[in-house]
Amino acid sequence: MLRAVIDTNVLVSSFFGGKPREVMNLWRDGKFALCLSDGIVAEYLEVLARFSAVKKEIEEFLMMLTERANVVFATPAEVINEIADDPDDNKFLGCAVAAKADMIVSGDQHLLSLGVYRNIRVVEPLAFLDSVWRESQQAES
Repeated sequence: MLRAVIDTNVLVSSFFGGKPREVMNLWRDGKFALCLSDGIVAEYLEVLARFSAVKKEIEEFLMMLTERANVVFATPAEVINEIADDPDDNKFLGCAVAAKADMIVSGDQHLLSLGVYRNIRVVEPLAFLDSVWRESQQAES
């Protein structure tokens, strides 16, 4: 199964629709495993606490995190300092490496500018959706 780290900006945007919502719907449908670390979960919770307008959706997401089999928790074994301009972004790289993720899905230019990090693709939501669709088509062939 495809493994992906979802940046906080994609998660938050998913509560308001568009391609980020489609990405998270694929996770809900079991099409990929969501890779998380303690640092990412802490950031998710901190940021989501600011969005009372979508409280019900946030509660559903948090419930799914505890119930889903397609969640991979990883503890980074090394400190990564690849992104000096925004060191908080390094937690996504660390998780991706530790979880042996295939992709990081982000809208953050610091991450996207890497393109690939240690054979892990860093892509926007649309590119991720295209990859999952192509993979599903190949599996059906």
